[in-house]
Amino acid sequence: MGPWLIEVRTPTELVPWLAGGPPDRPASTVMLVRGDGPLVRVFLPNALDAAKLEERRAVVWIRNPGVLEAVRSGEIFGEGEWCLAVVLDVDGRTAAWVTNDRIGVEDAAFAFAEAEKDRKVVEINV
Repeated sequence: MGPWLIEVRTPTELVPWLAGGPPDRPASTVMLVRGDGPLVRVFLPNALDAAKLEERRAVVWIRNPGVLEAVRSGEIFGEGEWCLAVVLDVDGRTAAWVTNDRIGVEDAAFAFAEAEKDRKVVEINV
């Protein structure tokens, strides 16, 4: 699937991404995409194009909703089906959302940028 798209199949595989990435990819900005319907299939290429714009971005695809149920999904995605994807900052906090009606490359890029705002300010000040 390439370095930008990671499919997780178990809660154990998901846990490192919730904390900013596994040891081989620390401090990543992580977009979690849930489901496997037609809308997800349209959105994934756009999310990948947005991820490729920066080095430390990853799109984590969670096809099976059971994986999320086992790992604090209510906190991450909130209630209902309005949210297709979320972007976590490097500390694992939900920093941006992608809604079902905004699935273009520019929408995914904006969500990543929102999650990276604080990190860029720190990098500039250092």
